[in-house]
Amino acid sequence: MCIGPDCYRCDIKACLIYYVWTFCGLKRVLTSFILCSYLDADVKKSLNCQSVQSSESISYSFLHSNSAEAVAMGLLKQFEGMQLPAASELEWLVPEHDAPQKLLPIPDSMPISPDDGEHADIYKLRIRVRGNLEWAPPRPQIIFNIHTAPTRKVAVTKQNYRCAGCGIRIEPDYIKRLRYCEYLGKYFCQCCHENAQSVIPGRILRKWDFSKYYVSNFSKDLLTKIWSDPLFNVHDINNAMYKKVKALEQVRLLRIQLVHLKNMFKTCRLAKGILELYDSVPGHLTEDLHLFSLNDLMAIKKGELVPRLKELVRLGTLHVDKCMLCQAKGFICEFCQNEDIIFPFELAKCRRCEDCKACYHKHCFRSDHCPKCERLRARRDQMARQSLESYNSEQEEDESSQEKNSD
Repeated sequence: MCIGPDCYRCDIKACLIYYVWTFCGLKRVLTSFILCSYLDADVKKSLNCQSVQSSESISYSFLHSNSAEAVAMGLLKQFEGMQLPAASELEWLVPEHDAPQKLLPIPDSMPISPDDGEHADIYKLRIRVRGNLEWAPPRPQIIFNIHTAPTRKVAVTKQNYRCAGCGIRIEPDYIKRLRYCEYLGKYFCQCCHENAQSVIPGRILRKWDFSKYYVSNFSKDLLTKIWSDPLFNVHDINNAMYKKVKALEQVRLLRIQLVHLKNMFKTCRLAKGILELYDSVPGHLTEDLHLFSLNDLMAIKKGELVPRLKELVRLGTLHVDKCMLCQAKGFICEFCQNEDIIFPFELAKCRRCEDCKACYHKHCFRSDHCPKCERLRARRDQMARQSLESYNSEQEEDESSQEKNSD
């Protein structure tokens, strides 16, 4: 597929040569051209022959044509019989103003590296240059919003008539062949966008829409890599989703119970077996309330996550009922003084004070009158008075000692 009159993608060999030459420098051209471009049997045979035989097989008209193959073969001929120089010693044999299509500059700095993190080593960009003033390669980024797609002409104009993936310039007559990426909200050429499909995180978090949309190759790879990573805090991004989606709210309540249960089991020497079961699920499900991965959200949509979490809650509750160590960590309601032991994971009958974290019966609890908070407040006041009295007594002793010394 040819995007424009100056495009070198008219054949596979020219495409490989042009991109390696443009982005990797002349040194890589000479090696990559031999290893990647001429893989057919005839060219392999010609490369294995002596340099004199290979030069004789190339016609005068071919070497003096403007094709990318001729340029690369000309470069090979220039270094024939010579040791390849280092990349820093190379200079452009073809001036940039003479090239049919503007070449992207080789950067002086290191190649692009994504933000440091747990998965920094796997987010490898295929494009190894920072780009120029008109274009920069896409970076791995987590997008929570839905893009409002502008008209094709406006969007491509903002992209300076370049593919968002590889930076190749697109002629205005060929912009209809570009493909839109629903994740990044930009247009890509057909080589960088092969009509791959994926769910869009923003549409899930905003509309609970799990339909698959067309995305670029870069976006598809990124979404595949982060599929199981807990990157989406529903409470911060769109807290209203809990009210709109019953299954999501159910998972939230189950995770509250699991967090309380797991905290109890961590200090129980008899709960090693149940802790192993809790560790069989991703850690964020039993240690955080609002973090989700795309895999979790898809499991909720399919109805697979709720039964799994319910089973963990059931097994944890059975352990607490039978374990004397865990029973000792329960609470007695200080309002009614009932001997019934209550636990924070019993959401149906327990209400927890947000300040002191003490548990009470739901029907007994009054937020303006928490007995434990009152005790803590009284203790703080008493300690403040004692410290003040101690300070005053020390001041008086110092004054009296100074008077004695003066006498």
